[in-house]
Amino acid sequence: MPPQVYPGATPPGSPLPPNTLPPVRPTIPLQPNGLPTPANPNVITPGQANPYPLPLQNPIAQPQEVPLPQPENKFSLNARDVTLKRVSGGWQIWGGFKLLRDFGDRENDARNALRVYKDLRPTEWVTIGSPKPIVEYGLIDGRPPTTLMPTKEDPNNPNVVPTGGNSTGPVVTGAGASLVIPIDLRTVRVEAVRGVWCLRDDENIHFNFGPVKADAEQALAVIRRYGFNRIGVVGQPTPVMSYFFVSSDELLPAKVDKGPFARAALQAQIDGLTRVGIPIAGVGFVGEMVRIDPRKLDVRKDGGDWVVASGADVLGRFGPSEWIARDAARTLSDGRFTEFCKVGSAGLTFFLVNGKAPTRVPFTVQGRRFDPTAMKVQQFGGHWAVTDNGRHLFDCVSAEEGETLIRVVKNFGFDQLCHLGPSSKVGVSFLAKGQ
Repeated sequence: MPPQVYPGATPPGSPLPPNTLPPVRPTIPLQPNGLPTPANPNVITPGQANPYPLPLQNPIAQPQEVPLPQPENKFSLNARDVTLKRVSGGWQIWGGFKLLRDFGDRENDARNALRVYKDLRPTEWVTIGSPKPIVEYGLIDGRPPTTLMPTKEDPNNPNVVPTGGNSTGPVVTGAGASLVIPIDLRTVRVEAVRGVWCLRDDENIHFNFGPVKADAEQALAVIRRYGFNRIGVVGQPTPVMSYFFVSSDELLPAKVDKGPFARAALQAQIDGLTRVGIPIAGVGFVGEMVRIDPRKLDVRKDGGDWVVASGADVLGRFGPSEWIARDAARTLSDGRFTEFCKVGSAGLTFFLVNGKAPTRVPFTVQGRRFDPTAMKVQQFGGHWAVTDNGRHLFDCVSAEEGETLIRVVKNFGFDQLCHLGPSSKVGVSFLAKGQ
């Protein structure tokens, strides 16, 4: 997600409270090879309070008393206990006896992520987004770790406290991040962009939360609550981890209109969104649609499963068999699918080719035909389902959601429910058009 410049577009939707100072901004772009060397990690014994005084508060991006829409999804973490392990041919980061994340065979990304945990030295770790985190952050006794500005006497020392400071605590250097992106606190907001909820400012679209508005609002609230003004990204070209932190750099000059090239750059960023809503005539946007390249599908280990993926998006899980996963990847590539769609609370999925239903179903795919004109929403006990002449097709949580699913099926002309994989619990199920 390369940073792009976007001057003066939509006015901010959520103005900051009065007396809030403008955001911190870097005077030069932050490059991976320009990151300072990380400081040594804290050594904290289990049950011991953090022995370091809290860093100086960022005088620019001051935290605010902002209530969070949802309880934080957090757990205790001791930086000393965070380790990198080689497990079953893959790389995993553990916090004591808790698996924090699995990187598969991406050793370099795993080592960089380990540096992030050591650099932030959290006593708590928080994630936003599910089933996999979209953005994360660390806290030290409920407060955000903060970078400190070097003094004029020693501008090359990242660990020096500014003149007149009273903190000798650890600092955040940005170690491990392959990219550091500033957040414009003056204009950061949640906004719907092409059917998905995004956290953005006037310069960048930072995060795409898909159809989950609540997660986007939670991310905005924690930025304001803790004064986060930087995003660290681990992994290139496909990010494996994104996290908030605070920097105390000096201010940039006042914003200026950077002209049509900057506006074109932002439009290119919007056009480049790989995850958007599914446009349905007469309904609007529903679910989410992920752009995929059938020539670049990836087969990799994710935990105990072999998966077929497009970038960070998993299309299907195929259990412990690498051969089955690779065979499925060939089948999906042969279908020349360009979009992978998911809609409904039960995760109904289907593929498209340039926005339209595929005109052929792969020969190796098992399919069940149904009559789209006979579909109805019915209730069985306390559960709702979409049926075809009384036969169960797929689940839904309400009659309203069921009607939306029927509109989606009819919009694309689907008439088959297919499955690619050795069993109903392994592989990927999807709608298709057989005639």
